[in-house]
Amino acid sequence: MGEVILIGMRILLALAPTIYRETLAHILRINRPNDEVRLTQPHALHQETSSFRPHMIVCNDDASQVQEVSVPSWIVIRYHDSLSASVFLGERNPRLIQDISIEDLLGVVEDTQRLVLRG
Repeated sequence: MGEVILIGMRILLALAPTIYRETLAHILRINRPNDEVRLTQPHALHQETSSFRPHMIVCNDDASQVQEVSVPSWIVIRYHDSLSASVFLGERNPRLIQDISIEDLLGVVEDTQRLVLRG
């Protein structure tokens, strides 16, 4: 049987308000202790992405900079739409998750990890 190789994901949280960002970071750190989770203000997304080189970004829908950043995946939280989220994963078409849950978020992290492992 083949050995499963796990890599630590680098996840950048650029959400406002701060309580959302800190809460998601706490949940991710508990559920995915091998991942590196970094927090930043939405306006600093591009600068932080350049230095951190995340595998995944979670940001607000007003963070237009995300379109200019090359990362394997990102989740755009749409506050004006009952916390629905647009999920961009690799070259796949974006998908919408209505009222995104923690389980949905963790599922996207796992999908991203598989994508990164495939190279």
